[in-house]
Amino acid sequence: MKFTTPILLAACLVLGACAKNPVTGDSDFALISEDEEVEQGRSYHPEIIKTYGVYEDQELQDYVDRIGQKLARKSHRSNLQFHFTVLDSAEINAFALPGGYIYVTRGIMAYLDSEAELAGVLGHEIGHVTARHSVRQQGGQFVSDLLGVLISATTGQSSLGNLSQQLSTGLIRGYGREHELEADQLGAEYLHKTGFDPDNMLEVIGVLKDQEIYEKELAKRENRKANTYHGVYSTHPQNDERLKTVVRAAKKLSTKEYRDDNQLAYHQHIDGMVWGSSLNQGIVVNNRLAHPDLAIALQLPDGWKVDNNPQQLIARDPDTSALLQIGVVAREKDESTNEVLQRLTRNEELDTESTDYGATARINVKAGDKSQPARVTAILVNDDLVLTLLGTSSKKHYKLVDRQLIKTSESFQNLDEAQVAAIKARRLQIIPRNTQSFESLAQQSALEYDAQNRLRLLNRSFPNGKINNLDQLKTVTLDE
Repeated sequence: MKFTTPILLAACLVLGACAKNPVTGDSDFALISEDEEVEQGRSYHPEIIKTYGVYEDQELQDYVDRIGQKLARKSHRSNLQFHFTVLDSAEINAFALPGGYIYVTRGIMAYLDSEAELAGVLGHEIGHVTARHSVRQQGGQFVSDLLGVLISATTGQSSLGNLSQQLSTGLIRGYGREHELEADQLGAEYLHKTGFDPDNMLEVIGVLKDQEIYEKELAKRENRKANTYHGVYSTHPQNDERLKTVVRAAKKLSTKEYRDDNQLAYHQHIDGMVWGSSLNQGIVVNNRLAHPDLAIALQLPDGWKVDNNPQQLIARDPDTSALLQIGVVAREKDESTNEVLQRLTRNEELDTESTDYGATARINVKAGDKSQPARVTAILVNDDLVLTLLGTSSKKHYKLVDRQLIKTSESFQNLDEAQVAAIKARRLQIIPRNTQSFESLAQQSALEYDAQNRLRLLNRSFPNGKINNLDQLKTVTLDE
């Protein structure tokens, strides 16, 4: 391992890759310039928007941008042009691209409770940008690849990095404990400099940690992988003393009287925000999918848990681990639904069956290192689009699951104008406390599944807080 240092030194000398870190002042191994870093963010930004969508509330977008810009002006890279976007996603997440492109989902905003807490999330992501974590991570990958190339001279094996893969894993899923701690330290500093108490970052971590605990319990119950917020929130316990020390160090920078957390303004901006799926993603009520843009409806199997996002809908059966994936593909000119299935499966000899609703076929799919039976179905939505359904389960349960998949396809329905107009979205609402228990609040809400726990999480009362300690409540309602 002693050859690592000379290799790094040679790389720095040849490529000019040792740059000054804007935060620490130390030399970093970085392969790209600041202009190239900004270009990376600019080039990947459209892909993020295509994947998640922009939440259509310009007032909320402007509000988040104002807070973000105030923090960015106090950062170590105030020369950068920062961009802040609220994504139309129910995921609980926030992340940053290189060069100052920062994203928060409306999903995470529902669980925050003040302007100061929003600033804590944005400050953390700004910290990733100012410390050039994405660039440093790419540099580390290059070192690994460089060593791999040298090793390949004697072993015949080689490795090749993939930037897009890094973006999907590192930037959106987290950078590792040390970088996440550094981002929290920087975020706390930027909060202090803009007049917010850095302890708000610990409040954010606390509520997201509760959300993570709940999500892991739910995922275990539903026999699936947990979906958790990236970074320090998933790697540190809520009472981590090192994390507290890092965040509270910002208070020692100067003597300051912190301003109000501005909960009122924050509540005013999130009151009425879409909860769960937005109308352009399709609304699921009692496991019935109704999509106003496509003017279609579909009844999903009873008891299956649904994850609906801009790209596709996934329904899972907790009892059998069966899975149903629903999406939309473009129809080629004069293409039949049978031909759509042959194209998608890349099998011109696929044995398809024509039905009243389209075409269907039995296939096999890979599940890990095993093959298992599946059914793929194509249903014509209009002249240009085809709805695709891919369902699968283990051989043990497939006979039962296949009947459910066929029944789902047979439930397909085109909607008329009146039926489309009747589709309503769920919304987050801030209301005065007018009930004495979370049980009664859950009964009044539009939440269908595990409503009490989800309302407790929204109201900082998970797992057993008292509702009478609150003056206002967050709840979820359907559009009138």
